[in-house]
Amino acid sequence: MKKLPLIAILLIALSVMAVGQNSKMWVGGSLRFSSTNDDGDKASGFSLAPQFGYVVNSNFTVGGAIGFSTSSTKADGVDGKDVSNTFSLRPFVRYSAIKFEKITIFAQGELPLNFHSGKFSNGTSKDGYNSVGINILPGLSYALSEKWGATLLMPSIFSFITYSNDYTNVNFRANSGYSIQEYFLNSSIGFIYKF
Repeated sequence: MKKLPLIAILLIALSVMAVGQNSKMWVGGSLRFSSTNDDGDKASGFSLAPQFGYVVNSNFTVGGAIGFSTSSTKADGVDGKDVSNTFSLRPFVRYSAIKFEKITIFAQGELPLNFHSGKFSNGTSKDGYNSVGINILPGLSYALSEKWGATLLMPSIFSFITYSNDYTNVNFRANSGYSIQEYFLNSSIGFIYKF
């Protein structure tokens, strides 16, 4: 499969912060683009996920993210695109397991609530459905300064998802079969700002 990764993983994080070491709250987020071309079959994706977090103590942070993602596929020789959209709410708990001077390795547990919609390549609407699940993801954070930080959130190593349109379709997986290269290419880079 020929991939043209246009994975320019960006993060936009803006906020106003109070000065001092008592910074307990942060805002941030991630912006992600992707594109593939497999012998004329094209796929592209975009996602945006602003976040808010509150530092409970030196090891635990709680927070949430609101996300929107869209992906489209166009088969070779077909006029229209198949489009899938997802709006999500993701409350999370982050446990900082290992800390170095500026680098922290963490595990993040999420409860993603997803609302799916879209349209088929012929222009008809897809039936909307919802999903709820549990994800556990590894990650790294790097302190750029006292207020700014960068994060790398990798794909889930454990995931359990159930769907409203088919309760018999329950996904349970541990490490979704990624190669090491795919695992890092599917990671999300973001920035946070503490206040």
